[in-house]
Amino acid sequence: MNSLKKKVLAASLTAALSIPSLASASGPPQESLAPLRTIVQETGAAIAWNPKTHTATVTLGDVTIVVTQNSDQITVNGEALSLPRKAEMIGGKLMVHPSLLLEKLTAKKVEKESLKTADAFIEAIEKGQFDKAVRNFSPALLKVVDEKRMEGYWTALPQQMQAGALKHIGDAKLKSKNAVHTSVEIPLVFEKATVPLTVSLNRQGQIDDFSVLFLPPAQKIAEEPTYSKPDTFTEKEVIIGEGTFALPGTLTMPKGEGPFPAVILVQGSGPLDQDETAFALKPFRDLAHGLASQNIAVLRYNKRTFEHAAKTMFDPAHTVDKETTEDALHAVDLLAKTANIDTNQIYVLGHSQGGLMLPQILSKGADKPIAGGILLAGPARTLPDIMLDQFEYLASIGQLPKDHLELMKKQIELLKDPNFSGKNPPKEFTFGQPMFWDSIRNIKAADMAKEQTKPLLILQGERDYQVPAKTEFTLWKETLAHRDNVAYKLYPKLNHFFTEGEGQISNPEEYFNPANVPSYVIDDIAAWIHAR
Repeated sequence: MNSLKKKVLAASLTAALSIPSLASASGPPQESLAPLRTIVQETGAAIAWNPKTHTATVTLGDVTIVVTQNSDQITVNGEALSLPRKAEMIGGKLMVHPSLLLEKLTAKKVEKESLKTADAFIEAIEKGQFDKAVRNFSPALLKVVDEKRMEGYWTALPQQMQAGALKHIGDAKLKSKNAVHTSVEIPLVFEKATVPLTVSLNRQGQIDDFSVLFLPPAQKIAEEPTYSKPDTFTEKEVIIGEGTFALPGTLTMPKGEGPFPAVILVQGSGPLDQDETAFALKPFRDLAHGLASQNIAVLRYNKRTFEHAAKTMFDPAHTVDKETTEDALHAVDLLAKTANIDTNQIYVLGHSQGGLMLPQILSKGADKPIAGGILLAGPARTLPDIMLDQFEYLASIGQLPKDHLELMKKQIELLKDPNFSGKNPPKEFTFGQPMFWDSIRNIKAADMAKEQTKPLLILQGERDYQVPAKTEFTLWKETLAHRDNVAYKLYPKLNHFFTEGEGQISNPEEYFNPANVPSYVIDDIAAWIHAR
């Protein structure tokens, strides 16, 4: 418990002990009140009392809270919120229930301290003081990133970004806050582009991760799908797993009487958030809200390589099971102990790389309550084979220079060499983390699923250039032809992210067009689950 909470709790207990008549007069004991000024002073906020209106105005940065005597209503930046009890004047002190005020004020204090820590971090880096830069790292981050690695990372960054020299560093601002991290964004202004550096702090205020993700932003993001019915479901923030790689997630629960079937969403390759945001698209948000609108609970979460980017990037022993399988099984464990979930109907849905890993998830989770799997654009062949087709297609439409294609071909040749070793990779291998590639390069999902017995639903977009339907969808059907509990659906208009487009095969530009997963995909998944 931090010092602020301890002092507020102490004040609450003191107030409760000093005015026993309140409890006896009102019958059952009520939650304790604490002096407003005590709460305010501990957060560094300012307070002003207006005797005419009997109101106290509390300000901290851009947060303004107004508390009115003998009222259980407060306003936070003009928004009316309710307290568990009325604010009361006792012994010349305005006494309030501390929970909501503590939440609002400490959130602002955490924001200020996070910005201060991030500023100190980037200032030390800018001055070349890398020993000072890592001083406020969490033990988990410091385990894989010491001052030498930090210096190497920063020195190589301009070349990796291919955006010219670093001109200056912009002002830090709060980016987001979830159940695991408070994230601060700092603009790095290069000659050719401005790239955001994200610094993530844990609950102890330590820098627990950082990342630079250089992707061209979409000008517009797909809006909430029309088939979503927000009044029929609720969303709650949850934590998947624990310890170093705990992940923030969202549980979308239908309203009404359960128990409800549930689906866990597992992303494709790369550092992806819980919505699987890809430029203008948010397919996992669409799936979550669409399925929840049809009485199916959905659990989605930030991928490990998104939430813990540096800790995974610098981990020499990082594997695909760490990246995908382990967290999917942690999600199963969470749903299995969640009220109102039908534990006989927990399904795992994997998209792209998540689909490739689905048979492995089912295998390693054989002792867990997984009822079946759903694959969206899941490769049947190995990932190197898929990638070779993908690179050749991009080169054919002018999206990949020929010299880059030749480089990629050489890297894939190295991966397909039976003697490739992640522990002792060839010097020419420059394609990322060797142990990761060694762990995934030989996985053939269709062959692995051949002897499995859990029911599967395999969905594929016919216009997908990343996981081509003509090879992958066909191979799934051929390999699993002997199984009678596998259903298939091919969608003529859909691309890799299951949004519609024109033309025989899609292209990367299509992902910049805001679009939703069509309702018929949601309907097909829901119908298959409800028929189990």
